[in-house]
Amino acid sequence: MKRLLIFILSLAYLFNYSQELKVSADKNPAVVGEQVLIQYVFSGNSNKFSPPNFNDLQVISGPNTSTQSSYSFVNGKSESTTTTTYSYYVKPLKKGIYTISSASIKVKGEKISSNTYQLKVVDATKKSIEEQKKLSQNLFIKVNVSKKNIVVGEQILVTYKLYTRIDLHNTEINSLPNLNGFWTKDLETSSRFKREILNGIPYNAVTIKKTVLTAQKSGELFIDPLELKCSIRIQTNRNSRDPFANFFSNSYNIKEEIISSKKIKVNVNELPDPPTNFSGIVGNIEMKSKTDINTVSVNDAVTYTLEVFGTGNIELIEPPKINFPDDFEVYDPKISSKIFEGGRKRSKKIFEYLMIPRYKGEFIIPSTSLIVYDSRSKKYQTINSNNHKISVTKNQNNEAEQQSITSENIIKLEKKDIHYIFTNIDINKTENSYISKNLYIILLCLPFIIFILLWIIFKYKNDEKNGSIKNKKANKIALKRLKSAQKCIKNSDFDAFFEEIEKSLLGYFADKFKVSAIDISKENIYKYFEKSKITSQTQEEFLELLEKCQFVRYAPSNNKYTQVEKILNQATNIIIQVETELK
Repeated sequence: MKRLLIFILSLAYLFNYSQELKVSADKNPAVVGEQVLIQYVFSGNSNKFSPPNFNDLQVISGPNTSTQSSYSFVNGKSESTTTTTYSYYVKPLKKGIYTISSASIKVKGEKISSNTYQLKVVDATKKSIEEQKKLSQNLFIKVNVSKKNIVVGEQILVTYKLYTRIDLHNTEINSLPNLNGFWTKDLETSSRFKREILNGIPYNAVTIKKTVLTAQKSGELFIDPLELKCSIRIQTNRNSRDPFANFFSNSYNIKEEIISSKKIKVNVNELPDPPTNFSGIVGNIEMKSKTDINTVSVNDAVTYTLEVFGTGNIELIEPPKINFPDDFEVYDPKISSKIFEGGRKRSKKIFEYLMIPRYKGEFIIPSTSLIVYDSRSKKYQTINSNNHKISVTKNQNNEAEQQSITSENIIKLEKKDIHYIFTNIDINKTENSYISKNLYIILLCLPFIIFILLWIIFKYKNDEKNGSIKNKKANKIALKRLKSAQKCIKNSDFDAFFEEIEKSLLGYFADKFKVSAIDISKENIYKYFEKSKITSQTQEEFLELLEKCQFVRYAPSNNKYTQVEKILNQATNIIIQVETELK
């Protein structure tokens, strides 16, 4: 019995030992710039794969997982096997010996590791150099920058176009450019290829990304390369003797290539000695104002509209300071805008103020001014709105009440003067001193009322200390901010969804920390979060979500639908987390 047990344990050990994670490459040595397929093969099935470290090798794609199962029945015995393969496409950028660390996989709690792998890379041959040159001539990204010498606050348009003469199966943005120092506004692009002639050669061209950049600081700013992963169809040789094999088999293979645009330098100059109250707005801008009515009755509403229009960074204009008459009750403005190409085409921003005059008379709404820098004339300009005269008449429907309100307000104003003398003093002689029944009941119940109020206040403070009130408030803020994004999900407008998420996060940050849109950057977000003692994990999650929104907007459309709910939840949670951590 003991020998049988030892034999069974030995078989189990040999079975476990036979499970290996094997690593191989389709070519070794490889050539500089050549695509290499690295595969990890496991005789079994598992989804707990820990990838290796490829060090200086450029990873084009992976891990690409595939599973193959086989079943056999021989001499009354059935046998089934499953093989799982994890594939990576890598590209060496210089010659040398690259050491790829071991990968591992977990099966039933046991960790199985592969060997480390050494890939030798040699200088490119003449043939491979010619192939790379041919590829770069037939597949490349061209960057067009509208202007490379600008001033702080000036806008430029950056367009990334893909040109190809190769049969592409799919394209996907692998890495977005880092645009530190710029405020960015992405524009809509079409995914359709169009025929274009470039240097006398016809290409299929498509605009990958179109962005309006507004410089936020001076100096040499760089637009980093955009990386694009391209899946290229490569025709395979057909066997002309076997028409059925040709019909049922794929006639091409897929090869992955990563191409990138060039790094662009933009020279940003400081604005010449800005005057006091300079708005920071650069462009060719005008301003006008109007009222919907010039004669109005007391307590009736008047709409005052201020419109700023032209070209430039109009989207960043804040509501200007307007000295409305003291006798007018003025509400916060309703802001609307029609921005085309981020302001590079004629756009406008409108501020609508609702005013209610409380007293009759003649009133003037004075003009307001805005100082802008005209990049064409290279001069500062002060633009002004119009003056408006408003005649306020008596309200015939409520004259008696209005006169009462007017006299009451006059007395309130006179009481502020140190010379005011009270003229209405009543001194009544009290014959009898006694406490009425109602007052007695009130005094009797007063201790209980005070106790209940103190209990409510204590409970409120305790809830606030424990964070429950704060969390409710944070949840309310998050839902309000992300309302537009939820509407985009219902309308299946996924591109607009990611843009709304990005706007919501940036708008939340701007409002919460009282930062103008022109000052929002990755560095400033870190700065204000650190100042407010937001944890580093929350900071990273906030910025990663912003970058993810920018990245996913240009990912293939079939991936967007699966991510919207997840990203909406992440956005809600991160706003709640920031609100909770704020002190």
